[in-house]
Amino acid sequence: MTIALKRLLMMNVSSSIIFNYMGIFINLFIWEKGQQIFDVAWFNLVMFLAWGLAFMYGAKLLARFSIGSIMRISAICAGITFVLLSWVHVEPKLLYLSLIALPVGITNGFYASASNIGISLFGKGKEFTAFFSATNVIGQIIAFLNPLLFALIIKWIGFSGSFFVMFLFIGTMILVSFFIPHISLKEADEAVFRNFSIRKVFVTPSLKWMIPSLIAGGFFIQFQGIFSLIFTFSVTKDKLAIALLQIMYTAFTVASVYIYQRFSRTRRISDSRWLTFGMLAAATGFMLALFPKPSILILSNILTTIGLFFFFTIWSSRQFIATNHLEPIQQARFLVWRELILIISRIFMLALILGITDFNGFVFKAVMVFSFSSALLIPYFSSKSDASVKGIDC
Repeated sequence: MTIALKRLLMMNVSSSIIFNYMGIFINLFIWEKGQQIFDVAWFNLVMFLAWGLAFMYGAKLLARFSIGSIMRISAICAGITFVLLSWVHVEPKLLYLSLIALPVGITNGFYASASNIGISLFGKGKEFTAFFSATNVIGQIIAFLNPLLFALIIKWIGFSGSFFVMFLFIGTMILVSFFIPHISLKEADEAVFRNFSIRKVFVTPSLKWMIPSLIAGGFFIQFQGIFSLIFTFSVTKDKLAIALLQIMYTAFTVASVYIYQRFSRTRRISDSRWLTFGMLAAATGFMLALFPKPSILILSNILTTIGLFFFFTIWSSRQFIATNHLEPIQQARFLVWRELILIISRIFMLALILGITDFNGFVFKAVMVFSFSSALLIPYFSSKSDASVKGIDC
């Protein structure tokens, strides 16, 4: 791996620590203010609105600037987030939650556009293969250690102290961004948003089948993502226990990786069956959530975590296969649309979740059944897309 890629790897380490913290502890910070599902759902809804807009604008900026410039903007917005969390407290509460959510969404959106579009399109050599392999390993380590480390920091010096610690990693992001590879879309002959209509981007049968798959996937991802956190927060108020539960869920993900890799080498189990297994595991987890006792909620999270791994692994790989033949600018357009469809469906799901007040009410059960149904449709949509890639008449 070149020195430039090693610096990019350091950037990914810093950003992963920040995003892991944001995903767990900012949501916990908001939950502890009133322990209301509405607050967490509203924060995430505003965050994804900002995320989608930032992702689109970041894709546009990549035609003029390198990924390092976009990542610096992401890091600065992360810094603004922790400044707001540390020193700004305004009423009404919805305004306060929105003020926090906006820079969080912009942080994620800009970083995702720089990472997904820039690196994925141009990083296809052997060195990048080693880079992505190292990134995955480090990501798992961070998922294990980060929750525990920051749970201890928060118990020791409080949330405010942990916000200051995050500035160290933000500073690292900004510093390293000046030395990472100068990857951009400057070489493309066309602008990203020219010929950007959905009909011109999703032109093949396999790509068209991805649209309902992405919509259903967004519903499933968002329901599982927000309630895995809320279920964990409901089980215990102890931050160390919450961190240990998050580590346990990560351990099940790692175990799933090992099992999948071992069986995929022999091809004894097809990817379609793995995807179906993942959706069934997730659906079972959803059903268990109808019995909101601490032990049942933990088991629910375990099953949906396993299901989410197999879903992401098979689902994402099929999307890569379907778009691998496209030109870089066409891939960029697809990635922007993919992100937008996912975000729109996630926002729709969050709008439904705003009406949930407890785990025993009708609204929760109705939204859960809706997510359950969406999850079971994903293998069908994915298989149709996969069949189209192979040239089968669908």
